[in-house]
Amino acid sequence: MRRFCVMTLLSCAAVTGGCFLLVPQIRYDLTASVAGVVGKADIRDAFGDYYADRPDSFWNVRNRHRRLLRVRLSTSRDLVAFANSKGVLIGVQWYFCAKPEQDVYLGGQWAFVDGERVPSLPRRPSPVIADGLGRFGYDAVLYVRGWFISDETGEIEGNFDLEREPKDVCTRVLLFTKMGGYKTNVARISKEEIAAALGVEISSESPRNDRGEVRQ
Repeated sequence: MRRFCVMTLLSCAAVTGGCFLLVPQIRYDLTASVAGVVGKADIRDAFGDYYADRPDSFWNVRNRHRRLLRVRLSTSRDLVAFANSKGVLIGVQWYFCAKPEQDVYLGGQWAFVDGERVPSLPRRPSPVIADGLGRFGYDAVLYVRGWFISDETGEIEGNFDLEREPKDVCTRVLLFTKMGGYKTNVARISKEEIAAALGVEISSESPRNDRGEVRQ
């Protein structure tokens, strides 16, 4: 079992779901899709200063073209209002669908609305507005390149590059405190959608074992 502290819970939100297997699920019908590609020049509109002010070293590591994927998360109810009412934080969890137990630095930990991280601290009323279908939207960052972390040593044991080898990515939202919290269902972003956003083709020789079951 991984570490039990706030930073560990936050770390778990970025990697695998092992820390939250016993956390109750909330029925908010999470969906996820790629909304486009953003670079350092235009990322401020969706994510404010949080990513725009990152040093060049961050961009060089995450993508050789200095691009990130903007992912739109959508729920049937307002997660920010729920987080405020429960006094919990919002974290975004990412992993490759085929390997849900593998620690991987695959995406940003935070959700954003109109360039502001949510929920805000100190807390204020939710900025989220339902669309015409009655759904609430949030933005999150999916990295194009990154690395795997060994469960045993805590050290880097491999790298991924979604441009060279697109994979199915699974995500869910965790609402957490020091002692627990809540989780949404898992949503899947297909490798075909990721490849299309990045403007790459999926090689017929690419591994076909990345269609694993989505673990709830």
